[in-house]
Amino acid sequence: MLSALTETAAAVFEDIALYNGDSFLAPLFLIALLFLWVTERDRRFRVALVYLVTALGAVFVCPMYAWVGMKIDSDIYYRVFWALPVGALVCYSAVKLMLRFKSAISRALVFALALLVICLNGDLVYTKTLHFKSVNPYHMPQQVIDVAEALRLENYKPIAALPAELLPFFRQYTADVFTPYGRNILEPSWSFTNELYDAMEGDSGYYDAAEVARCARDEHCVYVVLSCAKQIRGSMEEQNYFLLDFVQGYYIYMDYNYYDVLKEQGLLDADVLEAGENRE
Repeated sequence: MLSALTETAAAVFEDIALYNGDSFLAPLFLIALLFLWVTERDRRFRVALVYLVTALGAVFVCPMYAWVGMKIDSDIYYRVFWALPVGALVCYSAVKLMLRFKSAISRALVFALALLVICLNGDLVYTKTLHFKSVNPYHMPQQVIDVAEALRLENYKPIAALPAELLPFFRQYTADVFTPYGRNILEPSWSFTNELYDAMEGDSGYYDAAEVARCARDEHCVYVVLSCAKQIRGSMEEQNYFLLDFVQGYYIYMDYNYYDVLKEQGLLDADVLEAGENRE
């Protein structure tokens, strides 16, 4: 048990080091906390920014608590650290330090120094490689929106098989289209499996039309969305699907079996009816 707690403690401090990165945010946080322990006299602020923060920090680094938390999910244990009001505590400490000086020049110098220290602890977010200029009000790839709109039906919520790259954003945009698997299947640590997902993503270069169609029908999918970046071995038409639309690099296939049933029940939109009739 002792060795397990030792390993857990090492993992906790590794999380802190990763959180700190190349900055000195963690030491700055500890300095600010120590400063408030010595100088803060207001009982309300002392409880909120001294006692509570110290208690939360102690819980976070406690090997026993961390051992339990990491047993639940070690990959996200670091998020406990987010409960600490690091930014608020550092900024409040800087303002409190600034107000300890009487002259305006001294206060201005402390303010400028604090601002410089905070800026040196971060990076300009717009220089990051993951930053992209938004192309729509939803702040997500436009192809997700266009594909979702092509799948939606006015009077029915269909199930659609989607390529993996659409999953992280799709549910953010609409709940009018169901999926047999979601973003959680992309996380290996969660150990989710799905035969249809394996058929869709098992090979990076091609789709096996027969296997995709079989698995999609097992999952009661009305639609199958395939990326044009991959080849299709066989054809979806041979599996009794028809090409409903081509949207932003994605082929949208509809199962004729579901088309006939939904058409008979009057649940299809006019554009879907027209597309199906043109291919009958």
